[in-house]
Amino acid sequence: MADDEHGAYEMATPTGKYRNLNANDPNPVNPNPQSNTDCPPPRQHTTKIKAMPLPSNTNAKTPSISRPPRKPGPALGPYYHFISTDLNRMLWLGSALIFREISYDRPQIEFTSEAKLDFNWEILYDNIFNMRAYRVNISIELRHGDGDDRIGWKIDWSDRITEGAFHIARYNQKWRGGFFSCNGFDATVSEQAKSHLIFENVWEHLNSIHGQVSLHLLIWGGDQTYIDFIFEDIPFLKDWVDMEWNAKWTCDFRDDLREQVEEYHFNTYVENWERPEVKNALASIPSLMMWDDHDIFDGAGSYPPLLHDSPMMTGLFKTAQRMRLLFQHHTTVEKARDHGLFGYQGYNFLTLCGPNLAILGADARTERTAEVVQDELTWNMIFDRLDKQIQNIPHLIILFPVPFSFLRLKVAETCFEHIKNLPNKCRQLPLVKQTNSIFGLPELYDDLLDEWTHDAHIDERNRALRRFQELAQKKRVRITFFSGDVHCCGISRFKTHSKTNPPSIYDPKLMYQVISSAIVNLPPPRTAIHIAHLVKTTWYPIENTKEELVDFFQCQPETGKRILHRKILPNRNWCYFEQCDDIDPVIYTTTETGCFRRCFASKNRTTPEAGPISRSAESLARADIGQVHSATQTLKVRLWIESGRKHRPGREFVHYDLLIPNLI
Repeated sequence: MADDEHGAYEMATPTGKYRNLNANDPNPVNPNPQSNTDCPPPRQHTTKIKAMPLPSNTNAKTPSISRPPRKPGPALGPYYHFISTDLNRMLWLGSALIFREISYDRPQIEFTSEAKLDFNWEILYDNIFNMRAYRVNISIELRHGDGDDRIGWKIDWSDRITEGAFHIARYNQKWRGGFFSCNGFDATVSEQAKSHLIFENVWEHLNSIHGQVSLHLLIWGGDQTYIDFIFEDIPFLKDWVDMEWNAKWTCDFRDDLREQVEEYHFNTYVENWERPEVKNALASIPSLMMWDDHDIFDGAGSYPPLLHDSPMMTGLFKTAQRMRLLFQHHTTVEKARDHGLFGYQGYNFLTLCGPNLAILGADARTERTAEVVQDELTWNMIFDRLDKQIQNIPHLIILFPVPFSFLRLKVAETCFEHIKNLPNKCRQLPLVKQTNSIFGLPELYDDLLDEWTHDAHIDERNRALRRFQELAQKKRVRITFFSGDVHCCGISRFKTHSKTNPPSIYDPKLMYQVISSAIVNLPPPRTAIHIAHLVKTTWYPIENTKEELVDFFQCQPETGKRILHRKILPNRNWCYFEQCDDIDPVIYTTTETGCFRRCFASKNRTTPEAGPISRSAESLARADIGQVHSATQTLKVRLWIESGRKHRPGREFVHYDLLIPNLI
């Protein structure tokens, strides 16, 4: 393809303007970008790019998924979103996202509830790919008492009627929710590997639990969609991937390309949201979402300046941001601040779930660079809001799509950093090309740089950790981190490290990291997990603080037998959580390790596939038990694990429980 058709600038010749560009160089056509979405305007082009091919099914097991994604039908939704509870006005606040083909009138929606309910319509886009995007703003009376309020809904589309319901917790009710991440397969997963997994299996299990005990909230922890295949399905991007190094990173993000990319994102969201198992959840469980890299492109933000600031990466990022705000937050770039999202450049949220639980969603992509995860201005805004709004709240969940506490892989970091800095001529060597990503850097380079524990980000993480400790101490709030991204599950924690460690219920530095990933994507090989257990898993990151991966899994999901590698499991999974008053002193039994655990078969099976439980909770000294109030406000976390193919009957799904006490 000719340079003019690509829209590339002068380059790559002995006399060219940009010769032998290094990955760490400023991008010559975008040297001072103000944000990850600051894309330089393209030149005028006289040629047109190739159209996308027609969709085709890629897997008979998942007929709802096609390549490229199909155009939507004439009616979509409703997709419910939870915003917050307003305890001053005693209201539950949320929204519904509805799409209707522009040739139709606005559909009619009707709600039925014992609680008072008001709603109003708002148009987000009058015409987006021949669809009108509506936001229905919903406010529901937050009634006193225990129990739930059922909110029935019915939509008259004029040519058909759909109906359903969701449940909200009353003021005194303990909230129940779910958390998951990685809702699809990335481009590195082979068709053979996919064939061994049932695409929707873990989703169906989540829905079955919701069918027995209604969830009030479903937290999506990143990689809600996998946009990876865009580089194979859009002809221009497929050609761009194979372009010469300098040409690739000075290439225009053309207007006609932007239109194709936007439509691809739109159709990908619709196709995923309309998968039966996902559609059921979106229509019956209000959601909270925070994006991660595959919602944008693999490793978004974690690239050196030449790539990070290029017209193509900033253009792709800007397009992904627009679609993310629409589908994940029911808003637009122009309305996001009015709809409650905040940040210097990013879009974070702080949500109150009644009087006893708060959730902070941290946007760790919009401001990300190779050196920074979130701008200091955003950190200050986050802690200012937490200081003002966390008042007598026992538990605060921090949603970081990438784990705040995880393994350190410094040797691999160093190796890939050296490979990244190879001269351009070395990128064409067969061995290097085979191990490189589509962006011309080592395949695992961005995965490692994504991590909070990478050497480039650990200082920023530790500064944030100190501030979280100060917040916990000041507000007496127990902080727990929820994360995904890494395609395995486990529990890590921070705690006080001193000669006289305080009992856990009094320790403001006790913070658990819950890692739940993936609900769909392929787990890592068991060999890789075994190797991970051989590296260091205990650290002392800041003063008087111990950080460690916990020996949490005592039993093998497939057989119930005791296992050697107990910190991380390579199984697909999702996480259930609930608030509960726990007066059972056995969970605070003193042990020398400071932690009580056991593995046993469930005596009271509330689900068809309860399986074994590994129950873990921090200990209290026996002298302290009598000083605790009659009931602790415990956050119960249950990791539901999908067993491998070879499992005993009745053990397709098993669960492992973690009981997190409040802070006194």
